[in-house]
Amino acid sequence: MNSNDKANKLINLCDKYKEYLQSGASYTSALAVSDALGDYGLKLHAAALSMYINGGDGACSFELPEPWASSTCYLTQSPPGDAKPLDIWFDPFELSFMVRTVNPLGYGKAVIGWVSISPVYYWQYHVFQLLVKFKERDSSFLDVNDLLASRPFGIDKWDYASDVYHEEASAYAFWHGKWVSSSIRGEAIVELLSLEQSGIIFPEGMSYWDASFSGTEDSRSVFRCSKGKSIDNFYTGEWDRSPDIGFITVITDQVGLISTDVLPRESGECLALLNCSRKV
Repeated sequence: MNSNDKANKLINLCDKYKEYLQSGASYTSALAVSDALGDYGLKLHAAALSMYINGGDGACSFELPEPWASSTCYLTQSPPGDAKPLDIWFDPFELSFMVRTVNPLGYGKAVIGWVSISPVYYWQYHVFQLLVKFKERDSSFLDVNDLLASRPFGIDKWDYASDVYHEEASAYAFWHGKWVSSSIRGEAIVELLSLEQSGIIFPEGMSYWDASFSGTEDSRSVFRCSKGKSIDNFYTGEWDRSPDIGFITVITDQVGLISTDVLPRESGECLALLNCSRKV
């Protein structure tokens, strides 16, 4: 696929995904976004969504390729309550696959939950930008004038959302009823998964915004996974961003998805969200 062809298919995917969320995940719009996912090369996403909308909300027999072939995949509206470690859930709103995790050694129950098996894609983040409704909650912390504004992007290095502020990543995750991953959850993942599986979740050369407190108000935590499956941490400025920093979404068992009825809700220091992906 050449760059122009890929760019056109990316634009089409963004358009169809936007219409899908605006329609409340209607059948007709789901068919259209499934086709667009397949055209863009995300065949597994396309197949999962197609089976979900045709099979209804329930556990379905959906076969995953290696390295996830031994995992049970759930195609349900909400995360299944009886899933086992390494089971997969396909979120029909974020259109992402998430893997069931366990505690890393020495940490409490809060770490148990779900972690996306890939960083957030550009098309997912861009549609969030187009549909999110928000208000500034506290501008005294705001040091930039382009919060949630579109920025140039490329399609050659990777297809993931990067070059976004920590505050923007947090807002995206909250919009889907989730959180930005922490390095602790990164540790849980690398302890549980094979080297091949970890490489899918953590593409080489990419770092990730960390939900953990950095230690100071004017800095933010970042983590990355090395080839040896070790998690490394570093820090950057509160309003820094980089094309090498993306983010991953997670859910914890204690609260599951954030309720769509609790709106507006605070996201980070500066924003209050007025809608969400399940209630556009």
